[in-house]
Amino acid sequence: MTKQKQASHKKTAPRAEEPRRVRRRKFWALGMLVVAALVVIAVEVWPFGRSHSQTIANPDAPLASFFRPEVLYWRDEIEGWAREHNVNPNVIAIVIQIESCGNPNAISNAGALGLMQVMPFHFQNGENMINPDTNVARGMTVFYECLTQFAGWDLGTALACYNGGPSVTQRPFSSWANETQYYYRWATGLWSDVQNGDETSDALEDWLAAGGERLCVQAGRSQSVLATG
Repeated sequence: MTKQKQASHKKTAPRAEEPRRVRRRKFWALGMLVVAALVVIAVEVWPFGRSHSQTIANPDAPLASFFRPEVLYWRDEIEGWAREHNVNPNVIAIVIQIESCGNPNAISNAGALGLMQVMPFHFQNGENMINPDTNVARGMTVFYECLTQFAGWDLGTALACYNGGPSVTQRPFSSWANETQYYYRWATGLWSDVQNGDETSDALEDWLAAGGERLCVQAGRSQSVLATG
C-alpha cells in the first residue's frame, strides 16, 4: 500500500503544478503586451518619441504653431520641402520667418530674393529666382553646405553662416556683423522654443519688435495678391 501511495503521489504532484505554470505564462504574456503597448505610446504619441523628435534631420517633426500666419500660409509646402530635403520643417520655417516672413517676392537691399532671401549667384541660368520651390531648393543647398562643411551640425552656427557667410564660423561671435549676431540670437531662440514645444515664442516677439512686423505686413500683401490672382 505504501508503494502504491507513493506512486500515486508521484503521478498527481506534477498535475498540481500545471495550473501555476499556466498562470505564470499568462501573466508573462500579459506583461509583454503591456510593455509593447507602452513602447508604441512612447514612440508615436509622447512628445519626445521618435516620430516627434525635434532634430535637425527629422522631416516628420511637427511644425510649431507659433510662427506668424504669413509663414504658416506655406505650411503644406514647408512640410513637403522638409521631406524633399530631409530636414526638420521648423528649420525651413525659421529661415523663412527671419528672412521674409513668407513673402515670395521679397528683395533685400543686398539683392537677396524670395522666401529664403537667396543671392542671385546661387541660381542656375534661366531659373525663376522667386519661384518658391526653386528659391527654397537653392536656399537649402546653401544651408546644408553651412551645416555640414562649416558648422559641424550646429544649427545656430549654420544659420549664422547662412546669413553672414562661411567666414563667420572661423571668427569669434564678437567680431560678427550686428545683423549676423541678431540673426543667430533669433534663430537659436526660435529653435529652442521649437524644441521646448512652446505655443508662443519670445524670440519671435523680439524679431517682430526689431522690424520683422514690417516684413510680415509686406508678406501679407503679397499673399493677398497670390490669393486673388
